[in-house]
Amino acid sequence: MTAHDDLDRQLNDFLRDGPTELPYESFDAVRDRTEQTGQWVVIGPWRIPDMNKIVTIGLGAAVVVVAIFIGAQLFGSPSGGFGSQPTPSPDPTATPAQSVAEPSSSVAAGLPEGPHLLSEATDGGVPITVTIAAPAWEGDPGIGFLQWNEGADPPDGAGMIAFQSREYYVYGDPCHWPTTRPDTPATTVDELVDALANQASREASAPEDITVDGNTGKKIILDMADDVDIDACDEPEYPLFGVPGDDLARYSQGSGQIEELWIVDVDGLIVVLDGLYYTDTPQNAVDEVRAILASATFDGP
Repeated sequence: MTAHDDLDRQLNDFLRDGPTELPYESFDAVRDRTEQTGQWVVIGPWRIPDMNKIVTIGLGAAVVVVAIFIGAQLFGSPSGGFGSQPTPSPDPTATPAQSVAEPSSSVAAGLPEGPHLLSEATDGGVPITVTIAAPAWEGDPGIGFLQWNEGADPPDGAGMIAFQSREYYVYGDPCHWPTTRPDTPATTVDELVDALANQASREASAPEDITVDGNTGKKIILDMADDVDIDACDEPEYPLFGVPGDDLARYSQGSGQIEELWIVDVDGLIVVLDGLYYTDTPQNAVDEVRAILASATFDGP
């Protein structure tokens, strides 16, 4: 009997009297054979078949599986179709990776010039949008903070941060803030400015009247003493003020920091636009801080 006749007989016997489910040993053998040779062509995802469904729609798939299994046992790896695959040739449609031009240093240094949503309107607040008119500003506008030239730390950094609340707790002494928190918060622009002007270890300018996006308020500049040792303070932190739920809402980055605060009333909400810089900060950066503060709007981009 030829190998071909023997194969036909085994197939016929299987289809006539064989089980409705492929034995696990046979299935495992096929799978192991497939994984070892890496030569089978599979169309569609590989999954364990439900043989009852296969019997329902026909035994064609079972014939193929059994033929592959028995043929592999009798003859070894087939030579055509399922045989060893040729080395794939390069895809003629593939193109080499394109080099991407690096952005200019001014663009890479920060955000693009133009308007940016500094903080969104949440919990009864207002959206705050500012305009950046020069390169080298970066940060995450969505959380209300920008910094100049990669940092707001001393000795020559600069930055801008925004707050909005109906209550502010200004500590009597920022170096000992846990014990100098006022019993009642400031709830108006005038109360907030007055409390900030009397905070220990800061020299305050005379308040100035300002208008930002049609909203009136005041500007005050606080110059932190150069000899303050923040590491020796409580925690250690040196906060300017706290708000409900956040005792350290605003704290200084280092000794000698100057806080230029533009504080306006927006329909009963006190918005604090805080520009920060140092004595050694370049004048152009200070001018840019003030331009950003003056550009603020409260009705979205």
